[in-house]
Amino acid sequence: MHQQPVYLESRFEQWTRLIGLFVLGPLLAVLALPVAIHIALSPDPGFSVRSLEVVSLTPGGAAAQAGLRLDDRILAVGHRSITSMAEFYAATAADYDHSPWVLTIDHQGQVRDVTVTPRPPTRAKMIRSYSVWLAGLSFLAIGYWVLLRRRDPVARNFFGLCMIFAFILQGIPELPFVTFMIAKGLLGDLLNFMLPAFFLRFFLQFPSPRLSSKGEPPRYRILLLPGWLLFIAILLVFAFHPAPTGSTTIHWLEILSLVYTLSYFLAGLIIFARRTMRKDRPIQRTKMQVLLAGLLFGLLPFLIAMLVAAFSDRPDVAEWQFLGFSLMLVPASFGLAIMRYGALDKAFVVRVSLVYAALTGLLVLAYFVIVVVLGHFLKQVFGISTTPLMLVIVAFSSVAILPLRHSVQKLIDSTFYPERQINRKAIAELTDELSGMISPDEVVATLLNRLNKLFRPASLALFLLKPDSRDAYQGHFLEPGRDGPRRVARTLAGHGEENPLPSSLAKTSSLVVWLDRLRRPIFAEELEDIFFSGEVDPDSLTLLTRLQASLLVPLVTGNNLLAFLALGHKRAESLFSQDDLANLRTLATQAASVLEGRRLYEEVLSQQRLETELELARDIQASMLPTGPLDHAGCLIAGHNEPCLMVGGDYFDFFPLDDHRMGFAIADVAGKGIPAALQMTSLRVVFRREAEAGSPAAQVIKSLNFYLAPQVRPGQFVCFFYGIWDNQTNLLTYSNAGMELPVLFRPGTGFHQFLKVGGPVLGVSEEFPYREGALALHPGDHLLLYTDGITEQANEQDEFFDSDRLVELVQTNLDQHPVRLLETIFSTVKAFGGPEKSDDKTAIIMEINQLR
Repeated sequence: MHQQPVYLESRFEQWTRLIGLFVLGPLLAVLALPVAIHIALSPDPGFSVRSLEVVSLTPGGAAAQAGLRLDDRILAVGHRSITSMAEFYAATAADYDHSPWVLTIDHQGQVRDVTVTPRPPTRAKMIRSYSVWLAGLSFLAIGYWVLLRRRDPVARNFFGLCMIFAFILQGIPELPFVTFMIAKGLLGDLLNFMLPAFFLRFFLQFPSPRLSSKGEPPRYRILLLPGWLLFIAILLVFAFHPAPTGSTTIHWLEILSLVYTLSYFLAGLIIFARRTMRKDRPIQRTKMQVLLAGLLFGLLPFLIAMLVAAFSDRPDVAEWQFLGFSLMLVPASFGLAIMRYGALDKAFVVRVSLVYAALTGLLVLAYFVIVVVLGHFLKQVFGISTTPLMLVIVAFSSVAILPLRHSVQKLIDSTFYPERQINRKAIAELTDELSGMISPDEVVATLLNRLNKLFRPASLALFLLKPDSRDAYQGHFLEPGRDGPRRVARTLAGHGEENPLPSSLAKTSSLVVWLDRLRRPIFAEELEDIFFSGEVDPDSLTLLTRLQASLLVPLVTGNNLLAFLALGHKRAESLFSQDDLANLRTLATQAASVLEGRRLYEEVLSQQRLETELELARDIQASMLPTGPLDHAGCLIAGHNEPCLMVGGDYFDFFPLDDHRMGFAIADVAGKGIPAALQMTSLRVVFRREAEAGSPAAQVIKSLNFYLAPQVRPGQFVCFFYGIWDNQTNLLTYSNAGMELPVLFRPGTGFHQFLKVGGPVLGVSEEFPYREGALALHPGDHLLLYTDGITEQANEQDEFFDSDRLVELVQTNLDQHPVRLLETIFSTVKAFGGPEKSDDKTAIIMEINQLR
């Protein structure tokens, strides 16, 4: 699983993480190779030294045969004076030719020289050293892997632990330089002081860290302070007393270090034990049990091997040293507990243990065949050493372990865990069944019902992103009943309670936000740690508590959280296993794709239906407009409309009132599209009723305003112009309610006049007293009426076409027929602004032919 809890790192944590990934980890990995060569070639002098005093001798070894005794104090190596362990290590480093060591020793006041000729390492010692080296390499690899995949304090503290153990177990090469050996010793002291702090910090935050917006809480950093103070004290003592062996200061520092180490380790173990025993946190408890098993099965065989080597009559028996390889179980169990989310059920742990036990058996068999059998034959017949074969075994193990693991796991699953194949097959059949469905409702119902049969949860819900509102998730619940599960509309626990189960959840809710970040199955127990700061909205908290969700599974498609499942506890009282999580993750990926595909299909159908309805609405709206020019009462009038969308809010009309009068109008509803079209359609009915009744222009406008004012919302309005032309009186009477000012042109004179009389836009106030204007017209006069979609058409330079350009255009083309003049206006505006339509466009041209 590659997803991890989202932890907001501080800048300091970001830098330390990068240093760990790109400096410390690679550096220790590079140093591992010379250490491996050193193990095979290093001399075995047969004794060990502490504070320059001999503390152990190998029976029958080189040192014992040379006459070296316990408690001998080394004064010089090769007649080179030695005053510290750093000087001793530097003097004996890189001795791969096994040349004799001339040691000057002090035994109870007697100084003498002893010549020790180191021997090649025994097979048992090499196996023991390589097992410890591999354990250190395992700590390094697993710690690096965890830090690479997770960014929270658990990963950082585990990486710190792993680097310390890798340094201690794997080690770094020794060089014949005193300064280097001093630095190595001081670094070892520092890491030994840091080990208890990282141990305690790890168990304080494992398995889930307390998430914060400011990084790791400062109180956890304070835990490092005693280790730093002790290390600084060591530095000061070393600076003022280069050879402080046996001093009182060192004695007290050792006591303080012991108290510090024991108290920190004891506190960590108490925390470990308490969390292992907590019954209210089953997921945490299973992880602690895995750690406990890893510690027991990893450390006990290693300790047994050490005891056998210490007390056996044959400490060089190589086979016993193989028990040291069990140390690799310690970092493996920790890494498994950290990186595996959810409960580590016993079946999963046993299955993994079987896999690695089989791998270990294969490696032991390979060792027996290659080293014992083949090596013995080569040594007897050709006199060839088995050391290169040991190196071949190590190299082969690192290369072949991964493909071998997959093959072994497949064999074990088919032999001992056939139900895993059955469950996977059931999930595959469900995904196939879902992919064959068309209706999203059918997909949801089938998914819920089949999941109920597969996992038998106490409750089950699917929250699916609403298609009509992409900022909320609609809940679909499944309620177990006597006759089988049934879907319910809202709640699982009755009605009328103080905190009813929410039927929808906002996209900005805490639960949705974290599921979108994590994008993996997550247990409610883990969410308790995430929501520890209290930053959780009521709906998320109510959903988790009332639904009693145990596991939440996000359904992600592309980069979008489409839905999520909320499953209650299994009715069999068992936890969701790692296999359940894997199956649900696979199902979530497939189901998300199916639901998204069905949603898009529904949207396409809805769009097609909408387009059909819009085409019908466009035809209906077009039928309400004049179909051609009108020649009546001594004038010719024509109009044209181009909606921005398929339907619009512009309107124009002209019609005979009687033999010598004609009414005409132009209007513009704020906005465009269907809402504007509906508003205009209802307004047209009122307008036609008032106008055809013969009411004066101002009265018609007042009636429209009285009708519209109570209906419009703030920010909505309608512009309207209505005029009546009477060829008997030669008068045009009109009222302009906020419309773009109509323009009167007189050919040959350059004269034009704007029609301004009327009032504000419709809908402002019910009782507004609109005025009526009157104007005498003459043969040849042209009247232009238009909406703002024409004058506000912008070009690429964001310049408007504006009324000045429009007046000039009409003035220049007054000799054209009204229909032709309208075509000229619309084509010119289109050429000015391009094909993109910003608003509805409408215009009317009226030409006076003759007066009676």
